[in-house]
Amino acid sequence: KTSIIILTYNELELTKKCLASIERYTDKDKIELIIVDNGSSDGTREYISNLPDVKVILNEKNLGFAKGCNQGIEAAGGENLLFLNNDTMVTKNWLTSMLRVLYHSEKAGMVGPVSNYVSGAQMIHDAYQSLDELESFAEAYCAREKHHTKRVLRLVGFCLLVKKSVIEDTGPFDEQFGYGSFEDDDLCLRALQKGYSLHIALDAFVHHHGHATFTANQDININQLYSENRQRFTEKWGTDFTYFTHPRPEIAELVPREAKRILDVG
Repeated sequence: KTSIIILTYNELELTKKCLASIERYTDKDKIELIIVDNGSSDGTREYISNLPDVKVILNEKNLGFAKGCNQGIEAAGGENLLFLNNDTMVTKNWLTSMLRVLYHSEKAGMVGPVSNYVSGAQMIHDAYQSLDELESFAEAYCAREKHHTKRVLRLVGFCLLVKKSVIEDTGPFDEQFGYGSFEDDDLCLRALQKGYSLHIALDAFVHHHGHATFTANQDININQLYSENRQRFTEKWGTDFTYFTHPRPEIAELVPREAKRILDVG
């Protein structure tokens, strides 16, 4: 079973679209839904509290992405954990394709999909112009990329599938990163350090609205948060972040042991 952990902070309409897409494209018998609300004030708390067969955690204030995800981890009963932003919409075969990649080898530890709005190698440029085109685009694109994967050094946390055993080995998200940014990069490095490999399922497409939580919280200065968390990441790992996010093509194909040496995290 896969525990899908979704954090919410306002943006109720986006959350409804996300949940509707999961309902449409996911086998309910193979998942459990866990929603962690970080102090919404737009009716989100009342809405999710009335959803059937959903584990709900209500925080009185915004505890941040890392803390919220860690609460979800503690509540999860699945063998797999899937961290999913509430401003996403999944498409046909999304989870099946990602699980196939996650279990193609014992050392595969984390998998992400491709998307219209994400940094790094998971980005598909010029995907579509409107949501009306999403379903047809995703189906055609994923058919062309069926069973294709790409090994990488970094996956973005907007939609991140992880074996629960990997989290037990590496530890959960580092809560020093607060509201968000770089906690996913940090988790990726810890997974690499333990010898796990990271992969993109090229035949899994997830639409991402992007920065919805930050937009909904006017108290957060996203540029300042990014700068502060980048500094925390650099101080923790002693490595240049741009080198990590934009590796030379040949580096991405290296085994984790060699990647650790290059990134100086071993």
